[in-house]
Amino acid sequence: MGTLISADQTLIDQQIKSERETDFDSNSAYGEIIDNSIQANAKNINIIFDYKVNRNSEKLNFVAFGDDGEGMDSDIIEKCLTSGFSTRYNDREGIGRFGVGMTKAFLNQCLVCKIYSKKKDGFWNYTFADISPENKNKNEIPKAIKKNPPEELINLSGKESGTLIIWEKHDKQDSNATTIIEDFRIWSGRVYRKFIDNGLKILINNSLVKTIDPTFLNPKNSTYPDDPSGELIKEFKISWPVDKEKQIKPDQHEDIIVKVSLAPLELRKVSGDQARSLHPDTPKYKKMMQDRNINEDFQGILIMRNDREVFFGIPYPWKGLKFEPLMRWIGIEINFKAHHDKWFTVKNIKVGAKPALLLKETISDMIRPTVNNLLNKIKEDQENELSKYISQQKEAGILSGHEEAENIAKNQTRTKSNLTKNKAEEELTEKAINERLDDEQKRIARAAWEAKFKSQPFTILDSEWKGPDFMQISHTKTGAVMSYNLSHPLHKIISRTAINMMKENPDIDLLKKEAKQLKTLIDLILMCYLEAEHRVDPEQEIVNVEDFLEDLRANWSNFLKRYLRDLDNIDDSQKH
Repeated sequence: MGTLISADQTLIDQQIKSERETDFDSNSAYGEIIDNSIQANAKNINIIFDYKVNRNSEKLNFVAFGDDGEGMDSDIIEKCLTSGFSTRYNDREGIGRFGVGMTKAFLNQCLVCKIYSKKKDGFWNYTFADISPENKNKNEIPKAIKKNPPEELINLSGKESGTLIIWEKHDKQDSNATTIIEDFRIWSGRVYRKFIDNGLKILINNSLVKTIDPTFLNPKNSTYPDDPSGELIKEFKISWPVDKEKQIKPDQHEDIIVKVSLAPLELRKVSGDQARSLHPDTPKYKKMMQDRNINEDFQGILIMRNDREVFFGIPYPWKGLKFEPLMRWIGIEINFKAHHDKWFTVKNIKVGAKPALLLKETISDMIRPTVNNLLNKIKEDQENELSKYISQQKEAGILSGHEEAENIAKNQTRTKSNLTKNKAEEELTEKAINERLDDEQKRIARAAWEAKFKSQPFTILDSEWKGPDFMQISHTKTGAVMSYNLSHPLHKIISRTAINMMKENPDIDLLKKEAKQLKTLIDLILMCYLEAEHRVDPEQEIVNVEDFLEDLRANWSNFLKRYLRDLDNIDDSQKH
């Protein structure tokens, strides 16, 4: 029989409570089990999250980890739950080292840990730890006995050898089970991607974990294996002193490898809010990014210890490197061996890594010119792709000149329209096409306009007709199509103002005058809307909402025409 922790029996509860307060989160806790399986040369790791749903909560029943590694004999299995014990203590060739990971991980997450393990040609050994409050012997690790795993879980481990670990009584669950599972799937695919690329299979609830590669260099085991690979721009080798206690010879140096890579153009060609919003297939593009877990947070520095990720994200201040959304297309990977642990201040639970100041500045100085050049290239590529897109839109005849405003509206959070909630999208789109497009637009680019109406909330068209309306509106499922009547005084004044303000060598006095008039114009537009609202009869019975809104806009237009006539009269009087 062994003990979970070494402490005075009178202090066991206090010590266990202290041991449970570590820096683990659920992902890093589960990762300790995967680390042990990899160290045991497992080729297959199977993880099952069993949970039950109660109204709005999903409570874990148990988490089971199985592998086909080398397994443990009875002597080792009795000691493996003892804090500080490890058959690989201070082993710096693999991804383990400290001999405290699994015990601390279990203590952090739950109350009961059961272990079954067998070596090749051996039999199953079993022991457990139970720190439940009602257990009077919570510090005891019972002597291993021969016992087969539960029949429903035995297939998680190997047939010839392997280990099965079951965690029960999860009293520190921090999210719903489905959230925990999905987060762990993403985390595992990124942290263990190099092992997966070398043949390791990790299954979570019978679903194979796919790799997520922030360097974009190897998509073969990702959700999208046919994606083009990124480009390795530069690989740096930094010769750096080995931790003193690991030096075989005086002043021994070994390489730290730093890679800088660039995402393929196919993924980043519409990067940035403006270009992304102009993409002709925006929903599809957004889904493509979401499926690859690429967003503005998908950036930073990736630090690998013996090919196992120990940090990814935007770090503490990093000399000369400015992290911004476009940085998500640049991979920065630092890979070090465990004999440099002290230089990276790796914690014993392998959460986080922070290079010493001298090392950090050396890396920064080395990669900064390359990273800054890549940022410039990404911006140039983005501008080129945007220019291509605008050219295509011009050729298709569907550029309206109002794209900036449309794009701003497109990036806002949208809610469902009460005005069109019971109407079919195709019917609304067809109506908008018939009402807002002229015959030439329908003939040349009907399909392109239809796609545009469906993909963005608001589209603005310049048109011209006789009548008092300064605009007309056709509602779509996602928003509306607005036609501006360029013969209305409002648009004539706006056009004249824009021409005067955009002259190559504008007259300063004229600019001041136009700016003042523009301010007055905005006031009048809003005042006229208030005037139109003011004329609404609160006792009027609204039979048809669309007719009511159309009348409101008509009144708005009429008041604008009258007010703007007076604005022109003021301008004329100032001329004389």
